Amino acid sequence: MRFFIAMFAHETNTFSTLPTDRRQFEARALRYGGEILEAYRGTGTCLGGMIDAAAARGVTLVPSLAAAASPAGRVSADFYEQTKARLLADLRAAAPLDGVLLDLHGAMVPEAAEDGEGDLLRAVRAALGPAVPVGVTLDFHANVSADMVAHATLLHGYKTYPHVDMDARGREAAERLADVAAGRLRPAVAWRQTPLLPPIAGQLTARGPMRRLSDLADGMERDPRVVSVSVFAGFPLADIRDAGLSVYVATDGDRPLAERLADELARTAWEHRREFLHTALPVEAAVAKALAATGRPVVLADIADNTGGGAAGDTTEVLRELLRVGARGVTVACVWDPAAVAACARAGVGATVTVEVGGKVDPSHGAPVPVTGRVRTLSDGRFVHRGPMFRGLEGRLGPMAVLDVNDLKIVLISYRWQTLDPEMIRFVGIDPAAERILVVKSSVHYRAAFEPIAHEVIEVDAPGLSSSNLARFSFKHVRRPIFPLDEL
Repeated sequence: MRFFIAMFAHETNTFSTLPTDRRQFEARALRYGGEILEAYRGTGTCLGGMIDAAAARGVTLVPSLAAAASPAGRVSADFYEQTKARLLADLRAAAPLDGVLLDLHGAMVPEAAEDGEGDLLRAVRAALGPAVPVGVTLDFHANVSADMVAHATLLHGYKTYPHVDMDARGREAAERLADVAAGRLRPAVAWRQTPLLPPIAGQLTARGPMRRLSDLADGMERDPRVVSVSVFAGFPLADIRDAGLSVYVATDGDRPLAERLADELARTAWEHRREFLHTALPVEAAVAKALAATGRPVVLADIADNTGGGAAGDTTEVLRELLRVGARGVTVACVWDPAAVAACARAGVGATVTVEVGGKVDPSHGAPVPVTGRVRTLSDGRFVHRGPMFRGLEGRLGPMAVLDVNDLKIVLISYRWQTLDPEMIRFVGIDPAAERILVVKSSVHYRAAFEPIAHEVIEVDAPGLSSSNLARFSFKHVRRPIFPLDEL
């Protein structure tokens, strides 16, 4: 068998003013051809799982491109169209094919369209014709549309948040696609879009309503007639019609069963809708609680400034409060500020420098903070993720610096990336387990690797574009009525 394989992924926060153009993809991932197989083989990613499963099944992969950028504003129209055109040209050149594997996100919003993945899949299907099966992996936060469902043979959503099952979903997609291509599987699918827009921090799968839905879906998958069940929590900060929670059930030729199970999942999600609502401590109270803790490290999660949700990564209110109270034994990770990094680099390791940190994208989320400190470390920002997320994949934070302000250490980066791996702190010479307080700019992903080392986790209700307080945003395009924007 010959399968085409490609990745085109972005989570678009339509409230962000940061553009997502070619440079943002180059900073994160933009690879072509056989380089894809070498870069992702054996990694904890969807592509890694696809590559491993294809090798086990004796499937030949025809690689096209792998493009991903850190979440931010809309994907530029020129880059989206160029990338789509390159992928489609590669697809036509690769014929004949037995199947197509696509690693997508599900919440990409290009400048000229609301539904990037739906538009891409429609074009892929038009190029392929109706006979060749298409298997797709989608992020847990996918805003699934009718076009995605119609033009893909099977959709496979992550089941965990934090996303620690990406490689498993990639393997599943490749294995099921091989079954379809061999005629062993005849997918019948059902999809339900609910009137729910769950806040990000209320979506974690370890507890609460998503745990309930995950357990229900796991039970359904024990039925041998069921191929897969995906509960997509949705990405609420993409102000588009299809944003929100949906469920997708695939069976082997039994559409009535798929419809019945999808109805049950959608009904359960609605019945427990209020459990998705989320609150966190105000900045001063959160910092005071962290300082009063007897163990270490205490993780202060700056959940509203998560670059993984499209926030800038440079808000300053938590940093400002820590400086105000004179906190020591603290690491703040990571603050996106290329200008501050450059100033530290000019000064050199060991030098004392005065810089304004953060607050450069949107001062309404915290003005720049003037600090004077010692340049402790400089780095090119290259490291390898230790997992459980992105295990084995190279990470790139760009030129970076650690600025030490009386034992309050600020990790400054040039490429936006959320703090989801302690290795991002460790590789610049800081032992995260030894710190009194760790400030991490992440909504939920940090929990996979930081909870095991944390004495306590405290979520902070600071300003930022990944806030779980949806009342802070002005929605204009999402379908209405929808909970919690509307009382239903």
